[in-house]
Amino acid sequence: MRVALFFDGKNFYSGWREAARGRRIDFAKLADWLVERAKGSSLWGSYYYTPVDDSTQNASDAQQKLSGFLEMLETQPGFFVRTFKRKMSALSCQECGVENRYLLEKEVDTTMVAHMVQLAALNAYDTLVLMSGDSDYAPALEAVRSLGKQAYVASWGGTGVSRRIRNVAFDHIDMLNGISSFEREMTDDDVYGDFLDPEEAVSTIIEVTGDETMDAFLAELEQAQSKFSGGYVGLGYFLTRWRSTHLDTTPDVRRSVLDKLLAEGFVETYNAPDGALAIRLSDRVEQDA
Repeated sequence: MRVALFFDGKNFYSGWREAARGRRIDFAKLADWLVERAKGSSLWGSYYYTPVDDSTQNASDAQQKLSGFLEMLETQPGFFVRTFKRKMSALSCQECGVENRYLLEKEVDTTMVAHMVQLAALNAYDTLVLMSGDSDYAPALEAVRSLGKQAYVASWGGTGVSRRIRNVAFDHIDMLNGISSFEREMTDDDVYGDFLDPEEAVSTIIEVTGDETMDAFLAELEQAQSKFSGGYVGLGYFLTRWRSTHLDTTPDVRRSVLDKLLAEGFVETYNAPDGALAIRLSDRVEQDA
């Protein structure tokens, strides 16, 4: 049984960062695990579709990380990456005349749908696994099934899986159940590869919360925000890759401190432009500092 994997990059990446907390993944092992869970015998191909920013000059730190991630993914056996430039559009309010600009990313969805159905019609695979729970893909899964193929939907803990697509899929695969099988061991490059130069390290920690560990976390987060373009600091990145002499290197320990800061309103999370979950200092830090 030949298995084809289709990744909606934005949805996959967002769920990975939020539900899996950005834990390192060996994508070749992930593909093998998904093939096994779909009761297949071989991987026919893994297709990763994602939007990218149009501008290549003055690329933000987030764009550079995405570019590096996609380059890595293309080196994995059986993986093929398709990128689509985000298209800017605008609507003007007829009453006030204010122009609202927004990004169009529909080409990702439509191209994925076309490829899934086309390859099924060509009998290129026997089973499909879709890494997205978006209801827009439900008609595509129905079309694939009508061509005699099985279609699974996979997600991180069921995050973002619509009832409609779950009803048309043969079954749901929870990737959180297999993360121990395809998690990549963290190396020194992962821990220390992205950090401030030693000369730029935080030397003074201001008392804000009254807890030394929490205050150190806030000081490091402020430093990270000042380093990266637009102040964007990925949640998973900060918990697993940000090097600091003031913070514990264990992601779970950092997460515990973050949870306390979130509960007390000193830090807030938000969705970054690339769809990943990001963190930043809240207004309360300035008020209490």
